[in-house]
Amino acid sequence: MSSNSISRFEELDAGRALGDLSLEEVEEWETLSQEGAMDQTIDFDLLATELELNHTEDCALSSSLATRLEDTIPVFSGTVKANQSSTGQIISIIPWLGWAAAACLVVFFNLPTGDGIQNISAELTQAKTELSNKEKTIMELESAKQELAKLNEKLNSELSIESGKIDALSTQIATLTEKLPLIQKFESLIQNEQETQRLEFASASDPYKGLSGEVIWNDEKQEGYMSLENLAVNDPTKNQYQLWIVDPERDELPVDGGVFDITLKDGKSIIPIRNALAINKPVAFVITLEQSGGVVKSKQEVVVALAKS
Repeated sequence: MSSNSISRFEELDAGRALGDLSLEEVEEWETLSQEGAMDQTIDFDLLATELELNHTEDCALSSSLATRLEDTIPVFSGTVKANQSSTGQIISIIPWLGWAAAACLVVFFNLPTGDGIQNISAELTQAKTELSNKEKTIMELESAKQELAKLNEKLNSELSIESGKIDALSTQIATLTEKLPLIQKFESLIQNEQETQRLEFASASDPYKGLSGEVIWNDEKQEGYMSLENLAVNDPTKNQYQLWIVDPERDELPVDGGVFDITLKDGKSIIPIRNALAINKPVAFVITLEQSGGVVKSKQEVVVALAKS
């Protein structure tokens, strides 16, 4: 290869190492390199690396790597000059020098600048603010959850109370519905005043002094009813109220008029008379408190009320 070709190749090779070749010059460099010019030239890649290292500031290398580079670069420069003058060729530099320089440049160019640091600081501040807002939101949600639990407990309690009231009202309605025919019969029997006997009940002992009511009886129909108010509710498993009908024309002993229970604390109770025997001319009606199921003959230990003509 001619000296002109070698000189041209060296010129192009230097430009290539600096990244300063046009497309046409790159093609020319490739052609000359294939002709063998590269064997006679200086390794401009290595020289460019040395120049880059000598003029790069604040390269963040480790202390051991920096020491090795400082020890190697002067030796490399002297070796290049000595061998170039004697043989016209370059002895290749140690293999890792280019990689070290590249690593140095990557670290240098990736270090945050003043604007980058401000951006990072701003992002960190924003992240802290978002975290604080999320923590505040979580606390608010926890508080709302606790309030909701309290409200739910209160609503359940009120619902239970109202449910109890509804049940009681339903029972009362069912009772009144059941007694409606009795009320109608009671009213119908009263309307027949000529045939129906009507007597007022009065309390017969202090525990029942608040009691009030009346009894109606029709001899012809052998039908009668009691209307009672403020009579204490009884426990049917322990005792029951029992009606006795006094009819002297029939018998000296009172006739059993049937046992009954009071289920409503307040309100009027209509009780049908269930006489076991026919009644002719009753002169009195007596209510006693007996054992559950009633008795055949009362000892009159607890006399509740009395109605007499």
